[in-house]
Amino acid sequence: MFCTNCGQKLPDGARFCTSCGTQLGSTTSNTGQVENDTMYNGSFTVKQEEGTNRCCVSELGAVKVYEYKKDLSTNPLSAMFAYYASEMNIRKRQVWIELKDDSYRLQAGAMQMMIGNISVKSDVKSAGDFLGKMVKSVVNNESAVKPLYSGSGTLILEPTYKHIILVNPKDWDGGIVVEDGMYLASSGDINIDMQSRANFSSAILGGEGLFNTKLVGDGVAVLESSVPYDELMEITLENSTARIDGPYAVAWSGNLDFAVEKVNKSFISSMATGEGVVNVYRGTGKILVAPIDDLGEQKAIDNTSSSNANPNSQAASKAGSALKLINNFLDD
Repeated sequence: MFCTNCGQKLPDGARFCTSCGTQLGSTTSNTGQVENDTMYNGSFTVKQEEGTNRCCVSELGAVKVYEYKKDLSTNPLSAMFAYYASEMNIRKRQVWIELKDDSYRLQAGAMQMMIGNISVKSDVKSAGDFLGKMVKSVVNNESAVKPLYSGSGTLILEPTYKHIILVNPKDWDGGIVVEDGMYLASSGDINIDMQSRANFSSAILGGEGLFNTKLVGDGVAVLESSVPYDELMEITLENSTARIDGPYAVAWSGNLDFAVEKVNKSFISSMATGEGVVNVYRGTGKILVAPIDDLGEQKAIDNTSSSNANPNSQAASKAGSALKLINNFLDD
C-alpha cells in the first residue's frame, strides 16, 4: 500500500505514514483534500535540555532552530570524524515549530515528530492538480506534495547538516525567490508559487532551469542552505543592475528581472575575458549571494588527491584522504 499524502510505500495494514505522518484510511472532503482526525487530545510538556551542546541559534515567529555543537551519539570508530566535523561547523541542526491554532506547510517527509492537537492534510485538490504538482516538482527539485499541519502543538523536523535560514517574504520586494531545493517549511498563510525566467536563454545559458520556487506573504519561511548565513552577502538594488558570474545567488526579490547576458556586446570579446555570460538581476530588490559555494570542498578534495598533485606533498595527499573519509561519513 502507499501513503495517500506523499506516495511513500508502506507495509500492508499500516495506520500512519512513516514519512509524513499522515493517518491512513481517513476520509476525503468534497474538495478532494485528504483530512485526518485529530491524532492527540490533551495537554503535554516537552523537556528541552539546553546547555553547552544544544542551544537555540535563531528564532523567528513560531520557529526556532536548535544546533548541536557536538555529535555526542557517536562511537569509537567515528569519533575522530565527528570531532573535526563539529570544529568546522558541520553540525546537526533541527527546526521546532510551535503551532497555536494556526498552520505550517512542510516539505514532504520533513516531519520527525508532532505532539498535540495537530491534523494533517495534503494540498492535492484533484488528480489533475496532483499531476501538475508532479510536473512542478521535476523542474524545481522539490516534492510534489507539501502537507499542511494545522492545530496547536509542537512540530519537530528531521535533523539536517545544512544551515537553516529564517526569512519573512514580506520583507522582500514581491516576495522571495529561492534556489532549487532550498524550501523546507513555511507558515500556512504564505503562498507557494513558481516564477519562470524572463527569457529562455536564462535557463539554457545560466544553468538555473526554467522555474524557481517563489514565496509570497507575511509569515515565516524556513530555508535550507549549503552556505551559512554569516557567509552570505545581502545586496540591495534600487533601480540598478547586478551581474553575478555562476550560480552564486541563492535567493532574490520576486520583483527583480532575471536574465543571462554577455559581459559585453561582442560574444567573442565576452569569451576572451574568460567570463562569457553572467546572470543579470535588474530592478529594485535584494539578492542573497554566496561568495563561497559548497563546490569548494569537492575541488579541494580533487586537488589534494589527484594524480597531478605534487608527489612529494604527503600532507596534501593525507588531507585529501581525510576529507574523502569525512564526506563518506556524513553521506552515510
